[in-house]
Amino acid sequence: MKIFRQVSKDTSETSNGYILDFSDELLLLHETEDFIVDGYTVIPIAQIKKIRFNKSDRYFDKMMKWENEFEKVGINYTVNIKNWKTLFTSLQEKELNVIVECEASKVYEFTIGPIEKIGKKYIYLNYFDAAGYFDDCSSSIDYPSITRVAFDTQYINVFSKYTRHRKAKSN
Repeated sequence: MKIFRQVSKDTSETSNGYILDFSDELLLLHETEDFIVDGYTVIPIAQIKKIRFNKSDRYFDKMMKWENEFEKVGINYTVNIKNWKTLFTSLQEKELNVIVECEASKVYEFTIGPIEKIGKKYIYLNYFDAAGYFDDCSSSIDYPSITRVAFDTQYINVFSKYTRHRKAKSN
């Protein structure tokens, strides 16, 4: 199925996959990309403008079954999606790295890394860059700016295996 999201007045996004769970605030989606089931996304319910499951989507489901991908749909651990804080607490307990996106901000933000701290108004991640280096300090992201959180994807899991810390400069 395809989920159409309005993340800001001027920005629309789509997500593809299978709905696994939802609360009053958030929706948990097992994402699909090019006939592969790959990881999870959590999006705010308030962003959802339309959910499509038409003739093409039903045929896509059949192809997913023929490719033995449909049997992979689901999650084998508990994720509390009551709100952002409960989600991040669940993911931190599982020691999962995450991607937090702020698609609606004037400057698109993409932050990837382990959860360092869960505050009342902010989540703090230890961001790592495209070369796998961790920042020296945590990045803070306010909950209202978050439009999408991904976890347990191949991209995150493979990249996380090769992260590193910068060597300290000697004087």
